[in-house]
Amino acid sequence: MNYMIKRFESAARCTGARVRRALLNLPDSVKENTCEIRLRCGRPIMLNGLFGEAFITLNGRESYITTPSVMKASIADIEECFRIVCGYSVHTHQNSICSGYVTVSGGHRVGISGTAVLSSDGIGSIRDISSINIRIAKEFKGIADELYSHIKNNSWKSVIVAGAPSSGKTTVLRDLSRILSSESGGYMKTVIIDEREEIAACCNGVPQNDVGISSDVLSGYPKGEGILIALRSMSPENIILDEIGTDKEVAAIETGLNSGVNFFLSVHAADLNELFRRKHIIRLLSGGSFDAVVFLDGQKNPSKTVDYIAAGDIFDKARRSCDDNVFNGVSRVLCNGND
Repeated sequence: MNYMIKRFESAARCTGARVRRALLNLPDSVKENTCEIRLRCGRPIMLNGLFGEAFITLNGRESYITTPSVMKASIADIEECFRIVCGYSVHTHQNSICSGYVTVSGGHRVGISGTAVLSSDGIGSIRDISSINIRIAKEFKGIADELYSHIKNNSWKSVIVAGAPSSGKTTVLRDLSRILSSESGGYMKTVIIDEREEIAACCNGVPQNDVGISSDVLSGYPKGEGILIALRSMSPENIILDEIGTDKEVAAIETGLNSGVNFFLSVHAADLNELFRRKHIIRLLSGGSFDAVVFLDGQKNPSKTVDYIAAGDIFDKARRSCDDNVFNGVSRVLCNGND
């Protein structure tokens, strides 16, 4: 059976019997191209994928328009799906639920929406679950081979992977971890700070994705704290993390870089203009410890690398290609350390 079809059917098992039956009856062509399964209480069940948006009918066929035969998610469907996702132990997953998602067997990430019950410390729980979004986990072994060749051939130590949303940044980092911490990478000690549980996607402590033999996963840790814990206790050679964005995270990365650890991280930025709107990235690049920025293609070729820029060349390239306002902002950050 096709790998993508297997992944779809694994994710479909998160739903209750009625919905699952319809999902499993869908044609293979729909299964292998679906990225998300969305259940919204009282509204049509939707599939999001390479085909755009589709609905499912009661007999398990796809429809690209809403008709009376389109299947709607009932309260019972939502509640049953929620119980299955939580392994019939909601209390066990309470912290994750309050963060808006649960990672299930297979690495699928299930987003949960409902009514927040507030406490003095923030969101204490969620009631009246109104919608569930099952993001189908996909890993593509070998997708980071080209990047690893560049790292090896250019003796790069730390790299930033940039791209638009859904360009495959996490997929590339996941496969890079597999390479670095396996035989081909010399079994390097690699720590993954998996705050949102998307890279390794641990379920009950077991990574659901192949992240290599000699990798350690700090799952659910805030990135800044996770980096410092890894430095203190795991003696990493590499640290991999997704989507940095705070001063605390940057400071922790700088501490790690000063300790001789290599970093591989991602950032939302489709091009240099977007990259240099992020003062944290300018700060890291100006420090001289990152060797390159890798840009991925957008939706048309997820995880496909389109440009490698050595860090030593990037500010000169920004001067030539970025908007004046953007480059002036870069200059202010370099001169003053803030915007």
